[in-house]
Amino acid sequence: MSTEYYEFNNEEKKYILNNYKNYTYKEMASKIGCTYRQVERFCRNNGLKKSHHIPHRSQRIFSEADDAYIIKNYNNMSNDEIGDHLGFTRQQIQGRAYHLNLHKRRKINSTYFEKIDTPLKAYFLGFIYADGYVIYNEERSNYEFGMELQSKDKYILEKLNYELGNQNIISHKQPKIIKMNNGKLIHSNHSDCLRVYSKELVTDLIDNGVVCNKSNNNTFPIVDECYFFDFLRGYIDGDGCYYKDNGHVYMHITCANLIPLKYIQNKLSTYDISTQIYKETEKKYRLMCTSVHEMNKLINKMYYNKSVTCLKRKYNVIKHYLSLSA
Repeated sequence: MSTEYYEFNNEEKKYILNNYKNYTYKEMASKIGCTYRQVERFCRNNGLKKSHHIPHRSQRIFSEADDAYIIKNYNNMSNDEIGDHLGFTRQQIQGRAYHLNLHKRRKINSTYFEKIDTPLKAYFLGFIYADGYVIYNEERSNYEFGMELQSKDKYILEKLNYELGNQNIISHKQPKIIKMNNGKLIHSNHSDCLRVYSKELVTDLIDNGVVCNKSNNNTFPIVDECYFFDFLRGYIDGDGCYYKDNGHVYMHITCANLIPLKYIQNKLSTYDISTQIYKETEKKYRLMCTSVHEMNKLINKMYYNKSVTCLKRKYNVIKHYLSLSA
């Protein structure tokens, strides 16, 4: 298990120094965008001792202006966003909204993945299978779909969120440093995460091959023939890579399970596109396309017009590499 710690910037350090006596670790962490244990560790390491009594913000009185702001924005903003603006916690905003008899309007398009019948749905299915997750827990009534991407790829999450009804919050995560067991430090990038809570949506994703434990399960998505390359484009955007080495252009997809890669390889062979599969470890397989000629055929099939949804940075990389090899 890795040990995570947060590298606070000067503004965040100043915020903690000014507020640690009056706010809980959790409240400060929520404001900064880290975990409460990271704030606690910072305070402990810097000799910042908290007061034994922290006044509850629930003792604050909501003004008429506060109530008007909540009523106006309750269905357009998250409770966290409203709380940040007014100076209350998410729980206080939630309680006040209940007192004001406010209810969130939920219009999630929960049947979006019931049938994969458009190129865009096939693309998102491939991306989610590669880089997303689903949770299905009947005991806890927890049904969740989520996907986290680098912040520069946030537009993909925004497009998916729009397709699902544009009712879900895309949360931002600050960079962090992860200390591995071997002592190596790994620096993460800014990222954004989309989470959707819908039993119907999760069930449809599972029915379409996005299962809870993908690496140990032979189930994987199979789409109609006409959407195969849209699905593959999404899968490569999630788990694939284009690169150039010694004048050669490559594409590879890594997977913990051999069976999905065999399916893709067999499917590509019907289009006269040759690939190879290598076993790197017991839980790591790699499908590769290593010929410029084969790569051109593959790219032309996946990016069949200029309007297809894709990760622009990957598309620009492979078009550049192939143009140099022409």
